[in-house]
Amino acid sequence: MLNAMDTERLVKASQSANLFVQDLQELGKADNFLLANIGEELLKKAAQLEQRLLRIERVTHTE
Repeated sequence: MLNAMDTERLVKASQSANLFVQDLQELGKADNFLLANIGEELLKKAAQLEQRLLRIERVTHTE
């Protein structure tokens, strides 16, 4: 369904989103309440983005 370059872009985006989610999970553990709160808020949105990218990967994955 996707050409090789688009597949590579999608995989890179998914991997980056995963790393971002992990970083935001750590930020959510910050001692500073405001910083932790912002991290948790952003984490929700980043997790949604990661899930969308993973769904696209599954739908377009052909063997």
